[in-house]
Amino acid sequence: MSSDTADVSPIAGSTDPGFETNGVNLLLLNFSEAVDRRRPQEVAEQFTADGLFKPGDTAMHGPAAVEAFYRDRLRDPRRTTRHLWSNLRVAPLADDAADIRVVLSNYAFDPAVSETEVQLRVGNVSGVCAKGPDGRWRFAEHVYERLFAVRLPLSDPQPLQTKPPLQTGPPLQTKPQERP
Repeated sequence: MSSDTADVSPIAGSTDPGFETNGVNLLLLNFSEAVDRRRPQEVAEQFTADGLFKPGDTAMHGPAAVEAFYRDRLRDPRRTTRHLWSNLRVAPLADDAADIRVVLSNYAFDPAVSETEVQLRVGNVSGVCAKGPDGRWRFAEHVYERLFAVRLPLSDPQPLQTKPPLQTGPPLQTKPQERP
């Protein structure tokens, strides 16, 4: 299929012009919000029961392993991240599954790495998303490959967070889309 017939939005494009990418977009946004808001259980809820998560050299399967990984990773209350997605490409595998490729830019203040610098990491995420019986998309496979990382000096010292992170509403939900 030629690229000029693909369904494209500012963040996503599908190789199938009839495939609705909104559910996959929301999955990426919900994942980021859960990580950035320090909510390990919500991060875990973005994975299927046997979903693979590989954020580098370590592979884990299932929501319980993902939740444990993030509980450990977020022990230091000063650790702060922001995730930005771009260049999402979705290739439908079936009505309820899709192959994804997307660029992830991640800013992280991680005192275990540096007290005076923030890290910018850019990499690719590839994987498979699956739509559950509840209509929500989840990661069946999420593999991160870091392309490069840089450290940027902080202009202001980072205060110890004494308040819990801002609580927002529940993860964004997709409404089932009817196809014409």
